[in-house]
Amino acid sequence: MQSGGFFFADIQNNQVDATGQAILHFIAAQGERAIVSCQTLLQQFPDADITFNLLLQRKLIEEVDDGYRFQVEFIRRWFI
Repeated sequence: MQSGGFFFADIQNNQVDATGQAILHFIAAQGERAIVSCQTLLQQFPDADITFNLLLQRKLIEEVDDGYRFQVEFIRRWFI
Protein backbone atom coordinates (compact mmCIF):
# COMPACT_ATOMS: atom_id res chain seq x y z
CA MET A 1 0.00 0.00 0.00
CA GLN A 2 2.83 2.39 0.78
CA SER A 3 4.57 1.98 -2.57
CA GLY A 4 1.26 2.36 -4.43
CA GLY A 5 0.29 5.49 -2.54
CA PHE A 6 0.41 7.73 -5.62
CA PHE A 7 -1.88 5.35 -7.53
CA PHE A 8 -4.47 5.30 -4.75
CA ALA A 9 -4.17 9.02 -4.09
CA ASP A 10 -4.82 9.67 -7.78
CA ILE A 11 -8.02 7.62 -7.62
CA GLN A 12 -9.17 9.39 -4.49
CA ASN A 13 -8.16 12.92 -5.44
CA ASN A 14 -8.48 13.07 -9.23
CA GLN A 15 -10.77 10.31 -10.50
CA VAL A 16 -13.78 10.58 -8.18
CA ASP A 17 -15.62 13.49 -6.64
CA ALA A 18 -16.74 13.83 -3.03
CA THR A 19 -19.88 11.77 -3.65
CA GLY A 20 -17.81 9.04 -5.30
CA GLN A 21 -15.46 9.00 -2.34
CA ALA A 22 -18.39 8.75 0.06
CA ILE A 23 -19.83 5.82 -1.91
CA LEU A 24 -16.48 4.04 -2.01
CA HIS A 25 -15.94 4.57 1.73
CA PHE A 26 -19.45 3.27 2.43
CA ILE A 27 -19.01 0.12 0.35
CA ALA A 28 -15.50 -0.45 1.74
CA ALA A 29 -16.79 -0.30 5.31
CA GLN A 30 -19.13 -3.24 4.64
CA GLY A 31 -16.20 -5.66 4.51
CA GLU A 32 -14.24 -7.82 2.13
CA ARG A 33 -16.19 -8.96 -0.96
CA ALA A 34 -19.38 -7.46 0.52
CA ILE A 35 -22.14 -6.72 -1.96
CA VAL A 36 -24.16 -3.64 -1.09
CA SER A 37 -27.66 -3.69 -2.53
CA CYS A 38 -28.76 -1.06 -5.02
CA GLN A 39 -31.63 -0.19 -2.70
CA THR A 40 -29.29 0.51 0.22
CA LEU A 41 -27.00 2.65 -1.91
CA LEU A 42 -29.89 4.62 -3.40
CA GLN A 43 -31.21 5.30 0.10
CA GLN A 44 -27.79 6.55 1.20
CA PHE A 45 -26.97 8.40 -2.04
CA PRO A 46 -30.29 9.21 -3.77
CA ASP A 47 -28.91 11.54 -6.46
CA ALA A 48 -25.76 9.63 -7.38
CA ASP A 49 -26.73 7.82 -10.62
CA ILE A 50 -24.03 9.57 -12.64
CA THR A 51 -21.45 8.85 -9.95
CA PHE A 52 -22.34 5.14 -9.88
CA ASN A 53 -21.87 5.00 -13.65
CA LEU A 54 -18.49 6.74 -13.35
CA LEU A 55 -17.32 4.29 -10.68
CA LEU A 56 -18.41 1.40 -12.89
CA GLN A 57 -16.67 2.86 -15.97
CA ARG A 58 -13.45 3.29 -14.01
CA LYS A 59 -13.80 -0.32 -12.84
CA LEU A 60 -13.58 0.67 -9.20
CA ILE A 61 -16.81 -1.17 -8.45
CA GLU A 62 -18.71 -3.89 -10.25
CA GLU A 63 -22.36 -4.78 -10.44
CA VAL A 64 -23.16 -8.13 -8.85
CA ASP A 65 -26.68 -9.52 -8.65
CA ASP A 66 -28.70 -6.55 -7.39
CA GLY A 67 -25.83 -4.60 -5.86
CA TYR A 68 -22.28 -3.35 -6.08
CA ARG A 69 -18.91 -4.34 -4.65
CA PHE A 70 -15.30 -3.41 -5.19
CA GLN A 71 -13.81 -5.04 -8.24
CA VAL A 72 -10.36 -5.17 -6.63
CA GLU A 73 -9.97 -5.95 -2.92
CA PHE A 74 -6.74 -3.95 -2.63
CA ILE A 75 -8.55 -0.77 -3.68
CA ARG A 76 -11.29 -1.46 -1.13
CA ARG A 77 -8.65 -1.62 1.59
CA TRP A 78 -7.36 1.81 0.59
CA PHE A 79 -10.81 3.33 1.11
CA ILE A 80 -11.17 1.88 4.61
